[in-house]
Amino acid sequence: MGVIWIKIAKRLDKFTDKIIDIYAALREFISPGWKTKNRSKVSELKLMLRAFNRSPLAWTGLTLVLLFIIIGIIGPYVAPEPYWEVYVYPKNMPPGWVDSNGVVHLFGTDYYGRDLLSMILWGARISLVIGLAVIALGVPLGIILGLVAAYYGGKVDEVIMRIVDVFYSFPALVLAIALSATLPSRIDILLREVPILKDFLVLLFGIRPEHGGYLATTVSIIVAMAVVWWPVYTRLLRAVALSEREKVYVEAAKALGLSDRTIMFKHILPNTSSVLLVTITIDLGSIIILEAALSFLGLGPQPPLPEIGRLISDGRAYWPEKWWLIIIPGAFLFIVGLGWNLLGDGLRDIFDPKTRRSIEFGIKERPIMVHDIIGLLGDIAIIAGFLTAGIVYRDAPGMVILFAPLVLLYVVWKGLNTVRFLSRHYVGYALGLIAYLWLITALAKFLPSTYPSGLIVLCGVVLKMSSEEIGKRRGVK
Repeated sequence: MGVIWIKIAKRLDKFTDKIIDIYAALREFISPGWKTKNRSKVSELKLMLRAFNRSPLAWTGLTLVLLFIIIGIIGPYVAPEPYWEVYVYPKNMPPGWVDSNGVVHLFGTDYYGRDLLSMILWGARISLVIGLAVIALGVPLGIILGLVAAYYGGKVDEVIMRIVDVFYSFPALVLAIALSATLPSRIDILLREVPILKDFLVLLFGIRPEHGGYLATTVSIIVAMAVVWWPVYTRLLRAVALSEREKVYVEAAKALGLSDRTIMFKHILPNTSSVLLVTITIDLGSIIILEAALSFLGLGPQPPLPEIGRLISDGRAYWPEKWWLIIIPGAFLFIVGLGWNLLGDGLRDIFDPKTRRSIEFGIKERPIMVHDIIGLLGDIAIIAGFLTAGIVYRDAPGMVILFAPLVLLYVVWKGLNTVRFLSRHYVGYALGLIAYLWLITALAKFLPSTYPSGLIVLCGVVLKMSSEEIGKRRGVK
């Protein structure tokens, strides 16, 4: 699979190089001479993007994040149904249900008789805005306090870090719950006294003006999570800025008579941007999951506002008979969180020079061989097995449970293959396949779809095993 991806990466290199060239030309047009002064930065940026192109997981994360952002922006405008019309259809109808007008509801209906696909599209806007708002409130405060603590040190550092320790002494979830439960009444008063703020938030969340009264609980979890998150960035910036403070360029800036503010924000802060960007990217996934957890507990946006965590909470009483009420919104949250984490990991790898070099030169370009094609067919067969359970048999719980035997197979297979003697006699292959067949046979008594779907997945695994063995025999890694 790596060899096939490297072919794709070569084409992506040309695409990203053109984007950088266009950006450089635009900056040159705005500020003549910029391209000459920043030639090394342009070259470094191209190298970083080329390293990014060689990570399929990073591109997967970027694709998922871009899809989430696009859905969050245009979701309310393309949603088939409005969120405020409740009990229009029978509640808790299954995916693919066709109403009396012949309209197919792809994800079925929710607890309030609303189209579930529409609710997820509306809810994506709320999740996106909450995530970005928490970052916008918490990160600047953490950055400022972290820089001040590291730069001045002494009593200033001691006071700031002891305040951070106080916040760290409270469990994050408990603190967020406490603040989310106590803040709505005060925020409601604020929104009534400042109507322009209320109108702005209504526009930002894409809800109806008459539902502005539900914003107090929504804003309260934003404030609560910002309070929970800022100490993380204070401690992070302090640690990075302490090492930057001792470098020669800071001493040179002091010798030139630059002000402390200029040194902190124009010299030290830009050199911490890579660490900040990676942390923010990974934290956005965590923030969206935590926001859904608070809504699941009844502390977030209240009905009829379509928040993803609330959709899961409303459907838990009907599990597992009405599995789509939990699996579909839960899968959306899982994909969003996975996308942010994969993107963050990819950015962390390319910002680290050592890791970036290993990515650039870790996969040697060579012709695509037979075992590469066999491995690719194996990946396709594994995906097809899961899709068979979810689409053909319409058994989402079975599709999720099917991960268990697959993980067991890989643990036994890869684990035993670390022992050279067992690997030489194919013990890991044999015991992994036996364990997999035993588990899907046992699960088939409760979830019949796991057996035929599991056999398709098994074919894919066998192809992967064959690809690996052929590659070893040919001496290809």
